[in-house]
Amino acid sequence: MNIGLSFEVIYKDSDLLEVRVSAWNGAFGGAADVYVGIGVLEETAAKLQGFPRDTSDSREVALGTFSPDYAGGGVKMRFYCADASGHAFVELRIDTGSTSGKPLESVTMYLPVEAAAIDSFVAELRRAGSSRSGIARLEAKGLRASASP
Repeated sequence: MNIGLSFEVIYKDSDLLEVRVSAWNGAFGGAADVYVGIGVLEETAAKLQGFPRDTSDSREVALGTFSPDYAGGGVKMRFYCADASGHAFVELRIDTGSTSGKPLESVTMYLPVEAAAIDSFVAELRRAGSSRSGIARLEAKGLRASASP
């Protein structure tokens, strides 16, 4: 798995998309299939557009569900700057859904990111949402893509 965050549309119908959210930072990783309504990926892109505006900028996005009563998993993302120099990170919490008696699994992890990578991710999210297919990737800063679990 590449270092970073990935959203891949794996199923679509007239009301929703199933998106496989996966992330790996070289030490921790996780994946969950998350159900989102039509237009949610574009809304997420709009919310993240232009991050970071300044060193106090912080944005939060949650997709899917964190309840065992509903199908699918969930992802929470908090984009923030860690210091006055503008070093940006995304804090991720990924929860799998509980299926077939399998217990819920969860991971919390951090990825260092750069503004240019976020801009590319935003553009890819918009494309994946509007076409209802494809992959949006957010590459982590300074981490080699060749690392594997």
